[in-house]
Amino acid sequence: MKSRILIYGVDHYVGALASRVAAGRGVAHIGAGRDIAPVAQHAASMAGGAAAGGPVEPRIFTPGDAHRIAGQFDDAGVVVNAARLSEADFNSLLIACLATGTHFIDLAADRATIAALGARDEAAKQAGVMLIAGAGFDFAATDALAARLAYILPGARAVTLAVKRGLLLGDEAKALVAAVRQPGETVKNGQPAPAKPAERSLDIDFDAGPEKAWLAPWNGYAMAARHRGAYSTVECYEALPEPLERALTGGTFGARLFRRGWGLKRLEKKLGRRRTKLTETQLKNGRAVVWGEARAPDGTLRRARLETPDAHLYSAEAALVLARRALAGNARPGFQLPSAIGGAALVEDIPNVAWRELADPSDILALEIDHPLAADSKSA
Repeated sequence: MKSRILIYGVDHYVGALASRVAAGRGVAHIGAGRDIAPVAQHAASMAGGAAAGGPVEPRIFTPGDAHRIAGQFDDAGVVVNAARLSEADFNSLLIACLATGTHFIDLAADRATIAALGARDEAAKQAGVMLIAGAGFDFAATDALAARLAYILPGARAVTLAVKRGLLLGDEAKALVAAVRQPGETVKNGQPAPAKPAERSLDIDFDAGPEKAWLAPWNGYAMAARHRGAYSTVECYEALPEPLERALTGGTFGARLFRRGWGLKRLEKKLGRRRTKLTETQLKNGRAVVWGEARAPDGTLRRARLETPDAHLYSAEAALVLARRALAGNARPGFQLPSAIGGAALVEDIPNVAWRELADPSDILALEIDHPLAADSKSA
């Protein structure tokens, strides 16, 4: 019986963190990656066995040939991908999972990953395989908040979401800089609506006073929600690091250079500070926040805030929640949103996550019809 979790990408920080969290929860699993030395070193660091929370079996393979790597999944019931892969490598991993009846969970929340998994919805259903994109903070925490708002306000058809995530790793900074230079989309009345990054902003109180959050059409949640979920209108916003905010919205010479593609490497270094990992103190003290507002056609609103540990730690915890629920028989074949499988566990079963429903929205000034108010200056 295929009853094991395989975490791919333990040769890099986020995958190793997911493996550490699994071991800490007593979950024996396979820690896989492409580079022999770091995979072996990671497994050795977890070698305390049962007393340390369970052994990690190292496994080394490089995606690329789906038929060749399919044998790596003979004993795996679910693969959690925490690695940043090329399109070809990602597709080979996905095809191997479909061929072997292995559920697939990816931490990435970008539009390309969501489109790739969504396109294989029917194939996954036929294979009895569950596909989940966005098991990480950027998507899973957002989806958990949106799903709970829909439960609180059953008639809700529109949602506005905003994220404040904290420290970036170097590769995350690089990905963010690339994303904000590409057009994206929101969803309006069930249809995709083209949007430019940071073309508008909202003042959001993430619990430290109002601050700017900018339209983030690179976030794949809107695309995913168009195929699954309760909402027909979705907008996502993000609080951006100050250097990136200036580059996107300022009228300075530097902003003009950024639009032309100059100075990107310098900006990436400034945002990520060449971090390849967080210190234990940064991980322990980090916090991230998702803010949301759901609206029903009759004008009724509900607002809430989800506060989590550091975004990387939440990602590791959420991926484990989803993998364990899949192995426990809660998997639904086809492309799924994290909340469809994780449910309340994405809020209640992850340490140091706090849910807050915010103040009575009737006290807040009404917005224009097409531009929902986001300030929650009277939050609880």
